[in-house]
Amino acid sequence: MTKRMRVYLIIDETRFYHPGFVSEFLKKTTDEVVGGALVTKVPKKNSIENYLRTHWYYLKPSEMAKLAFRKYTMAMKDLLLRRDLNRPFYSVRSVLEFFKIDFIEVRYDMNQKRYIDSIKEKEPDVIVSCNSLIFKEEVIEIPKICCLNRHSALLPSYGGLWPVFQAYRRGEEYTGVSVHVMQRKIDTGNVLAQIKIRIEEGDTIADLYNKCFKISADVVIAALEKVRKGDFTPCSEGYQSSYFSFPVGEHWQEFRKRGGRFI
Repeated sequence: MTKRMRVYLIIDETRFYHPGFVSEFLKKTTDEVVGGALVTKVPKKNSIENYLRTHWYYLKPSEMAKLAFRKYTMAMKDLLLRRDLNRPFYSVRSVLEFFKIDFIEVRYDMNQKRYIDSIKEKEPDVIVSCNSLIFKEEVIEIPKICCLNRHSALLPSYGGLWPVFQAYRRGEEYTGVSVHVMQRKIDTGNVLAQIKIRIEEGDTIADLYNKCFKISADVVIAALEKVRKGDFTPCSEGYQSSYFSFPVGEHWQEFRKRGGRFI
């Protein structure tokens, strides 16, 4: 009989992509998800919302309107729709509550003692991360086996922030999803599972992230299968290492010259 592992999730609360990814993972996994940490606040320097709010002038009026409308409608749907596996979820909180996953709420810093102690109580074999916070050594060393991180890029290329945007503005043919073993340095460690996604003509950044998150549960499960077997050999195709922070003005100019649309 295949050994079930004890898995702990650390996930950002975002309405756009994470609810579908987490619900799909919870439906498909054969492992025991023993708990979760829902990240509801992140430091301003890591916050996508703060970046968009302070750099609104890089977006077209139509893009700002679409973002605002989508955020509002998702919030309303999350409040009003009956919880049902056949319906989309519109917050990670609603997913965790539906699947009866015991979770804590995390704000700003994952490395606080109260959060570390709470996770240790669950005695996880593996932590699966998809969030904006930086883990110090004490968090990474909590699980018996390893921490895994899901990232929307073909690592080791495009580590850091806004990887899909950066791949698009640099004219890449592909983006994708990688799951790697976490180390102290961000987005490093052996890539255990990876799937490529072609960047098609007409794709917006939102379209590409939708494609990434639709396959993310399968990529995480593939990585967990390797961990279960004790196989930590890297699967990356030898992509060149690169790392990016939030886009600057020059990046937006290059993105628009390629006909890029945010949403």
